[in-house]
Amino acid sequence: MKINDYLSHEELKRLISALLVVLGFISIAAFFGFTVVPGLRYQAYTTGESQVQAVQGETGWLDPTEYPVMAKEVIPPIDPKTVMTPNPALMARGKALFAQNCATCHGPEGLGDGAAGKGLTPHPRNFTANAGWKNGTKLEDIYKTLDEGIKGSSMVSYNYLPKKDRMALAHVVQSLGAFDHGASDPKALANLEKLFASAGEVIPNRIPVSRAVTVLCREYAEAHPQPTATTLR
Repeated sequence: MKINDYLSHEELKRLISALLVVLGFISIAAFFGFTVVPGLRYQAYTTGESQVQAVQGETGWLDPTEYPVMAKEVIPPIDPKTVMTPNPALMARGKALFAQNCATCHGPEGLGDGAAGKGLTPHPRNFTANAGWKNGTKLEDIYKTLDEGIKGSSMVSYNYLPKKDRMALAHVVQSLGAFDHGASDPKALANLEKLFASAGEVIPNRIPVSRAVTVLCREYAEAHPQPTATTLR
């Protein structure tokens, strides 16, 4: 017996079309689950200096947290003097960003005891302890971690945040530990200063994951219309 013995040609065409649509939706969901969602793990940058919108839901690896819509923003070069040394405004911004982006895993005091970090391997870094820091504890080391993330862990890159915000976070992270973080490398600091002063940034448009999925599904459906009873006659 063959499938043709059970289904007419028209019914078979309709079944194949429906199957292709389902497979398309599964492919889109898989794409977002393994590529897009990790990059949107943390709350996107907002324009206020210290006011940061709270994350809607716990942030974690492959957690499709809904983030607000962000318009494209062009940021000019920054005077290194305003970010290389801690100042009240920079620290206030960094603390707001830490509470929003880091505390869920690292804990509000940086002890590595955040609720979202309990099931992570390796365990989130305890910023108050001078041990086990992957890239080091100096300012340039912390900035590198925020910029690149750490492979093999749930510590993803924060390079979607403006450089000024990443430096604000680096100062706050360093301030959580009372131990000696070591003297910075003058050459590394000079490179950071050059990075801030030489080039501006373009922060791209961002939309929530659910909206992106809806748009992609609509576009796929429009490009692959499902046959109707009328078209099959």
